[in-house]
Formats: sequence, structure tokens, C-alpha cells
Amino acid sequence: MIKYIPILLLLTLSSVYKAQDVHLSQFYTNAANLNPALVGHYKGAYQFTGNYRNQWHEIGKPLNTFFLAADKKMFLFRDEIDVGILLCEDKFQGFNQKVNKILIHGAYKKNISGHIVSGGIQLGGIFRSTDLTMQTFPNQWVYETGEFSQDVNSGELNLAESQGFFDATIGVAWSKIFPKWTPTVGFSLSHFNRPKDTYFNVFTERLRSRKSISAKVSYHWKNDIYIEPQLLYMWTTKAEDLLGGFLVRKNFPAKKVNEVNLGLLFRTGFNRNRDAIIPTIGFGFDKVDVGISYDINISTLSRLNSRKSTFELSLIYTVPNYEPKKLSIPCDRY
Repeated sequence: MIKYIPILLLLTLSSVYKAQDVHLSQFYTNAANLNPALVGHYKGAYQFTGNYRNQWHEIGKPLNTFFLAADKKMFLFRDEIDVGILLCEDKFQGFNQKVNKILIHGAYKKNISGHIVSGGIQLGGIFRSTDLTMQTFPNQWVYETGEFSQDVNSGELNLAESQGFFDATIGVAWSKIFPKWTPTVGFSLSHFNRPKDTYFNVFTERLRSRKSISAKVSYHWKNDIYIEPQLLYMWTTKAEDLLGGFLVRKNFPAKKVNEVNLGLLFRTGFNRNRDAIIPTIGFGFDKVDVGISYDINISTLSRLNSRKSTFELSLIYTVPNYEPKKLSIPCDRY
């Protein structure tokens, strides 16, 4: 049975890959992938975000994920409009399966008596592809050898190697600045248009909507130290994902490295096995923020991979806002 462990892992990951949405351990670094209503919740005029995720490299054919997002702030009187674009590639080398996303998003933010409320929408295309020559099907199981063989006819006549569909996500968010702390809460509904998601030419399967709730609190503890609890809960049908933890940030004004942060996250669920412990570390250099995390697998699958798991890197480039928010008119009186 030992020699079949890599095969079982590949089959399991292939099934998960087909069903899952692209996700990040450092979910708080990419608002465009988290909730379109949270785009623009930063101090600056515009921002570029890049994410790289390498998952399950122990099996030799890992899952690699790339994100690139850009957004810009615009102002309409006292209100704020945020617009941007999100590009994503998620590739599983095991069966040469790939997901590409091209999405545009926009958010409208309003300050109501100190309560910052925003709503956002994200629209675009999702394109999936797979290499059928690298896969086997139930009809290709050979009992005499106890293995699959591609020399046997699969019996599958209505499969396509690629598909594409239009996708839509909506979200809302709320935030308020208090003297010592600032909470931010968001809710988003992904795939609310229920697009068709199938490799079959005749069978129609619609993608289920995914709901997510995110929460963050930035608490100014003392001096230049901030404590930030983070929480993300996502669910769809019988699948769920709960990710929570905290970050501790230390600012160093007028230094080349102006910020250092350390964090610890935990991925689990209410009706599933615990999954991973995720230590994180980050640095701020002028306009650039760098984040590094590593998922340490603690599920039952860790017995097969020596508890090694996922590496993730995030890069954020933020350009300050040099435009004054209030118009000042000089006066000759003094």
C-alpha cells in the first residue's frame, strides 16, 4: 500500500482542486480576492498587490498560485470610489490543471457619522483547463495488474479540456475609528450568479455560491505597537473553512525598516479536522510591505508528508495620497 500513497494524494488533491476556490493563508493582504467592498481600506492613493503560494511540494507536483491586483482611489465630494483589477493563475502540475481569472472590481465608500460603510462588486471571467491525456477514469482500471492503464478506452465521450464562464461577487463592509482601536467587518457572496462549472459538454452543473465573513481589529496597545486579531469564515453547501489568529505590529518611525510584524494563524472548521498552524512574519520598507507565511500541516494527512506543507509570499506597494482632503483658502488677515 505504501507505493499507492502518492497516487492517493494526487487523486485527493485533484478532487479538492476542482471544487475549491483559490484561497490564501495571508488572506488579509489581498482585499480584492477577499471582498470587493474592502478594496481601498488602506492609507494611500493607489496600491499594487502580489501573492505567491506554493502548496504540497512534497509530492513533487505542487499547486502554484499567483495573484496580481491593482486598485486606485477616487473621490466624489466626501465619498470615495475604488476601482481596480485582479489577475490570478492557479495551477496543479499533477494533471496539468489550470485556473485563470480576470476580474474587475469597484467599491463605493461613505462616511456616515464616523461609521465607514462600503459596498462592492466584482465581475469577470474564469477559465479552467485540464490535460485529459494525463488522467485516468474508472473504465481504465485493469484488475489483472491492479493499476490504471491509458491503453484502455475510457468510455468518456462528452468531456472538454477547457471551459470558461462569467463570474460575479458582491460584498459589504463596515469600519469605525475609535481612540484606541479600529474594527473592520465584511461579508461577501461569491458566484452569486451561479455560473455553469463543468467539463462535460452535455451535463450542466452550476457552481454554488460561497459566503464569507471577515473581521479584523487594529488595537493600539502602547507606543508604536499594534495588536491585530484576524478572522475569516467561508462556507458553501457542506464545505467550510475557518481561519483565525492575530498579528503584532511594531512601527519604527524614521527607520529604513519602518515596520515588523509577527503573527500566528490557525486553520480549522466546525465540522472538519484541524488543518494547519500558520506562523507569519512581515516587514515594511517605505512604500513596500512584505509578508511570509508557512502552513504547518497538523491534520491526519501530516503522517504522510512529515508535517511539511505550504509556503506563501505577499508583496504590497502603496503610493501615498498627496492630495489634501480639505480645500484650504489663504487669508490675508492675521
